[in-house]
Amino acid sequence: MPRSPSNNTMLPLLRKLAQKVGGEQAQNELRWLTEHVREELTDIAHSSRSSDGRGAGTHLGARIWRDQPAPSVEEIERDNQRLTSIQWAWLRQAVKDRVEHNKPLQYIIGAQPFGRANITVRPPVLIPRWETEEWTIRLAELIATTVRSSVGGTAGRRPLNILDACTGSGCVSLGLASELPPDTVNALGVDVSPEAVALAVENLALNQALLSGNTVRFRQLDLMRSDAAARLASEAEAESDESRRASGSPAWDMIVSNPPYVTPAEYEGLDPDVREWEDKRALVPLLPPRPGAEDDPSGLAFVARLAALAGEMDMAAPSASAADSSIGNRLPRLVVEIGGEHQAEAACQIMRDHRLYSTEVWKDMAGRSRVVLGYAKPKQGE
Repeated sequence: MPRSPSNNTMLPLLRKLAQKVGGEQAQNELRWLTEHVREELTDIAHSSRSSDGRGAGTHLGARIWRDQPAPSVEEIERDNQRLTSIQWAWLRQAVKDRVEHNKPLQYIIGAQPFGRANITVRPPVLIPRWETEEWTIRLAELIATTVRSSVGGTAGRRPLNILDACTGSGCVSLGLASELPPDTVNALGVDVSPEAVALAVENLALNQALLSGNTVRFRQLDLMRSDAAARLASEAEAESDESRRASGSPAWDMIVSNPPYVTPAEYEGLDPDVREWEDKRALVPLLPPRPGAEDDPSGLAFVARLAALAGEMDMAAPSASAADSSIGNRLPRLVVEIGGEHQAEAACQIMRDHRLYSTEVWKDMAGRSRVVLGYAKPKQGE
């Protein structure tokens, strides 16, 4: 392919990006876009995915949510010598989409690594955030450690049934399944959005080789429906063996979720990159319309719904069998992401109100309260 004309320069693109995101972030974003176009559009014949299911842009995408020293202007400018005219055209359009149309960088690149998994992203499905990736990996470590240290260890133990509510791109289900030891988990991801479920199914195919005997499925389901618990019980029953059914254990061992938790007031203050591109249903808990009903000012309506579902599916009761209690009573039954300190205590109280009396709050790397966990342990005095 012909190389780019000598009058092509990165500086006008850098200035445009800097007006939107600031100088240092603009330098990073232009570097990521340049590396992406160089890797993905160099030669169609050489841009196929590698044997482990990951695309050529995996390592690039992995840096999107990581702190990276910004490249110098000179380093960026040197990149123009390695771009073809086709690559230049793509890069100019990408910067235009980013600046003039507020298109998120991940949607432009089309992928976002999540732990060991590589997640394809496209609008309007929610882009996986680093905060969600962080607690997913931490939860996988907790599950793996608990299983290894339980009575009998991993030998002959049934996989845990984990429900991933509001699955979106499927990143949490796939992140857990790819991080955990073989045959540890049966995960079901559900979402009300058909676009989200279709994308999650694509991501399952992309990452199948990483799951090591762990199973992941995706279904479209509105968890606000009155029959949601019954439908979920049927899904779990289809995957359960006779020993599990005979033990009287709950259909689901754990519910995990990055639910909508942004308040209506917070939503109005979000960047246009978010408001104009990502599905509002994945951000703000939109309650079923009722006469006289108002928006949820706390942002926790869906957390309350998940806690109620856990109660309906008997997940708040401590495990009865010895085999299950050595794991089930040491792992959380409900794990939900929240927006920060302003929601932490209220989310804990919601869980306690639904008989998940022991609660815990995990902070993220930025020091913000990010995840609330509820455990099936008896209330003191009962």
